[in-house]
Amino acid sequence: MPTVTLKEVSAGLPTTITVVGQPRVGGEGEVYFSNDERYAVKVYHPQVKGGPSTEDREKSLSYVRSLFQRLPEDQAEFILPPLALVDRFDGQPRVGFVMRRVPSEYQEVFEFVFTPMQAAQQFREGRTWADYLRVSRCMASCIDVLNRKGCTHSDIQYHNFLVHLKTGRAVMLEADGVVVRGFLRAKVDGFPGFMAPEILASGAGPSEKTDRHSLAVLLLHTLLFRNVMNPLIEYDTDVDQSEKIGWGEQAVFSEHPSDRRNRPSKVGMPLFRRGALSYHTLGPRLEALTDRALIEGLRAPSNRPSAQEWVKALACALDEVYGCGRCRQHFIYPHWQLPPERRACPFCGERVAVPRPVVMDLLEEKQRGAFQVSGRRLVLGEGFKVFADILDPRRMPPVSRQSEPVAAQCAWMARSNRYVLVNQSDGVWTSWMADGSRGPRVGRGESVPLQPGMKLLCGDGSRLLRVVEAPE
Repeated sequence: MPTVTLKEVSAGLPTTITVVGQPRVGGEGEVYFSNDERYAVKVYHPQVKGGPSTEDREKSLSYVRSLFQRLPEDQAEFILPPLALVDRFDGQPRVGFVMRRVPSEYQEVFEFVFTPMQAAQQFREGRTWADYLRVSRCMASCIDVLNRKGCTHSDIQYHNFLVHLKTGRAVMLEADGVVVRGFLRAKVDGFPGFMAPEILASGAGPSEKTDRHSLAVLLLHTLLFRNVMNPLIEYDTDVDQSEKIGWGEQAVFSEHPSDRRNRPSKVGMPLFRRGALSYHTLGPRLEALTDRALIEGLRAPSNRPSAQEWVKALACALDEVYGCGRCRQHFIYPHWQLPPERRACPFCGERVAVPRPVVMDLLEEKQRGAFQVSGRRLVLGEGFKVFADILDPRRMPPVSRQSEPVAAQCAWMARSNRYVLVNQSDGVWTSWMADGSRGPRVGRGESVPLQPGMKLLCGDGSRLLRVVEAPE
């Protein structure tokens, strides 16, 4: 069993590691795993002519290690930075680094999203589309962590993220290849199908702006199970040249409102009827980001939304998820569609059954007693929970709500033909009726009927809930 001797060791890390088993061999080197299953060791192939020198590689690794040395826990979970550099491998001088090992149940996102058939298999095993929404949020968080440190990735694609679909967690690979303008150059231009069109069309170098395109394509691929930039026509008799043109100077978003060159024939049809999911099923907030990234920003990179914008929108979208009564699949409830009778499951096409869910606006206090719409909505059906983070204006939804306190629960009262919200917190709520008059105060264990136009303040400093839609 080879022993790896380390240098520039982070606190708490041993100075030697024993690795076992056969390595995973890639283009840059081999990856070994420690015998205690805590660490992975990447050892680069020997220097080749024209490639980076040993000294340059070590300088880059040392710089990357210093950048990510003191990440807070809620950011460190998303990337695998160097924890120490390799000094010797089995007694021989080598270049490489040690990182934490990702649990074996994590898999490349490619294995879940490349085709709808892969997703269908996951659905049969109990996963839902909401799991893909969580994974997307975490992948955007990976890139957000890099951007906060002034880094970009330059190779954002479905092979470079490991995900655990059951929990929605994701980890970004290849942290040793991050790009820092003026310090660390890009090793690659990107991956076919994910590169920004300006890289192919004019030879532009990788940057945060090109990464924003790649991230948008990856997120949409994960949510819709198709590459939304895939060219459907040929531009040249030479296959490679046709591909370059189709992804580059002639690139078109598949659901561009006026250019239908790349539009799938059954886009917008239910997925389980051999249709293709449309980005319009993602709701107004995610739809707007897609427009900015892949329509407005396709030729104007400065218009592309940041990773942080995607993180916020994807996190908030989880509170708009609803379940189909027929196929049991989860989807973002189409509260924007009118009349409500048109609302249907994008997977099987079944109309949303009556009673339809409650839809609420989340308002935030901008000054004493004055609340403004935050752009967030909350969808509640029978048994749905309102978690404490939803009411706290200082917080975004956490990656997991397993330990998050429940502030309220929604229940359907068949006798009165309406929903009620039951207070499960220790605070006392204040309510207002649709006409502005003061409603009942609601203590722990008490409930309040939900009617269109009414408002609820669930304690001092909390967000204000305003009912937009509810059965009457």
